[in-house]
Amino acid sequence: MEGEMGYLLPEHSSALRYGSLLAEQVLSRSLGWHAGDLYDVTTVSEIDSSARPANRFAQLLRVEVALPHMPHHYRVCLLDDEILSFLEEHLDIDLVSLITFIMTHELLHVHRFSTGKADFFGDPVSEEVVVDALTRVILAKYPVIGLKRVLSLLDRLKAAPLYNGHIMNEPRCVDAYL
Repeated sequence: MEGEMGYLLPEHSSALRYGSLLAEQVLSRSLGWHAGDLYDVTTVSEIDSSARPANRFAQLLRVEVALPHMPHHYRVCLLDDEILSFLEEHLDIDLVSLITFIMTHELLHVHRFSTGKADFFGDPVSEEVVVDALTRVILAKYPVIGLKRVLSLLDRLKAAPLYNGHIMNEPRCVDAYL
């Protein structure tokens, strides 16, 4: 990557917490599901970033637990530089709205994996298509200020996977939507 990477700073922490809380509340109301202690959030500046994906806002990792009977734990790794670059290019999008969108998307994955509706090691392209569609439907039902701009902009930049024929026809040639 050319140039200096940007990282989320301590002053961004309240926006991160608020966006995550909004995502949890939206999913609680919509699905009757509570994420509880099933996940934590980190940023790329806090982990080894050597194997991180490009052109995504977040990466979901499954953390192995000590005891086999315990539920799996998931780590949402926010990719600071991608998020900040996106916000710099699109000044009409605010950090809280973007984080709410990202966290709703990632927590839907956690919900699907933790409830057995999807396999963490299953087809990632199919999972992205389903979760992207669910994210949009759920956020449309529970609008949060600023999210309409996020969804409209993402639709203009790249078609949602559900409607993108390239994804449906050539699943091995596609980057994840986020």
